[in-house]
Amino acid sequence: MTVCIDTNVLLGFFNNEPDKVESCTAFFQLLFTKRIKSVVATITLLELAAILTAADQSAEAERIVKSIESLPLFSIAEFRNGWILRTAALKKASRLAIADAIILSTAIESRCSHLVTFDKDFMSVGEIQIVTPQKFLETSLS
Repeated sequence: MTVCIDTNVLLGFFNNEPDKVESCTAFFQLLFTKRIKSVVATITLLELAAILTAADQSAEAERIVKSIESLPLFSIAEFRNGWILRTAALKKASRLAIADAIILSTAIESRCSHLVTFDKDFMSVGEIQIVTPQKFLETSLS
């Protein structure tokens, strides 16, 4: 099993967002305990760094990106030219923002079983299981 992690899950964890940090922490603990492989799209790291840098947290952005890059069982999936047409089709069919279409395409092309996100815009996609961290915990522990 391999999961793709969306930007908002990483932000929820690293920013200690009150409504997300608990489920994100439990989700990451499960990933490490069960040694579940994880994929993060390069655009996810870009979004994360851009959000933190805009909030005058450049040093924090650098620390977080470096820590994600060094995590065992985490891979950074670089967008490939062969994914362009699929990404455009996903954007159109699901009415996603281009960054979200790239993340979704990355998850599908990387053969992930799940895309873990809080973003409801993904919920209508049928090519991959879209789950929140909490839902992933519930289904993985049962």
